[in-house]
Amino acid sequence: MKHVKVDATTSTNELAKSINKKDFNQIFCVSTEFQTKGKGQHENVWTSEKSKNLMFTVVLNGLSLKIEENFNLNILVCCGLISVLKKYNLPELKLKWPNDILSVQKKICGILIENTLSGKYITTSYIGIGLNVNQLVFENLPKASSLGRILHQQIDKEELLNQILEEFMSIATKLKNHHIPIQEYKSLLYGYDYTTEFQMDKHKKSGIITGINPLGELEIQFEDSSKGIFNHAQIRQIY
Repeated sequence: MKHVKVDATTSTNELAKSINKKDFNQIFCVSTEFQTKGKGQHENVWTSEKSKNLMFTVVLNGLSLKIEENFNLNILVCCGLISVLKKYNLPELKLKWPNDILSVQKKICGILIENTLSGKYITTSYIGIGLNVNQLVFENLPKASSLGRILHQQIDKEELLNQILEEFMSIATKLKNHHIPIQEYKSLLYGYDYTTEFQMDKHKKSGIITGINPLGELEIQFEDSSKGIFNHAQIRQIY
């Protein structure tokens, strides 16, 4: 896989978009030691201590993925990352819908997927990953942690990145062949089949995630016996 490394950039997703050319391989990676404008979901900012963590974007070119099957990509990315992280014996690994990774109920990884469309198909996907590896202090972020902090040891960032990139090499083929591990994704979901709390506007409600539809929307059974289906703009899970 072609790998572009830079010391600093605004965000790896934006850099990847600017350098993506037709003569690049169908899959390539852009990584950095520091982001000045790292992006998260819903215009949130992703901050990271320089040279301590992994910040990279994997670009998948040549896709022909139906827009309505977009969540299949999310499933493969999340499950692929968990598969690699399990090798490090991280405890209590969970996926917080739609695309954060937790260990011992602390956020260690955020994922931002942005796509280029042609008609009704996704042709290119920019998979941005922020993975906390060796950072130990998270000021004003009580719910954040890292591999190094949880495991009490330094982690080889380069080796970890290579393992993730190797895992991601198969994503396009799995999409094409419809090898989507939906049951594995559900089993990893924080709050699947057990009670957690959700924020909706100014109200909080407790409930159980009972399913997830093909669009990636949560199906929730609340403790007051009401039910609902929600996208990520309508509800937030509290952890």
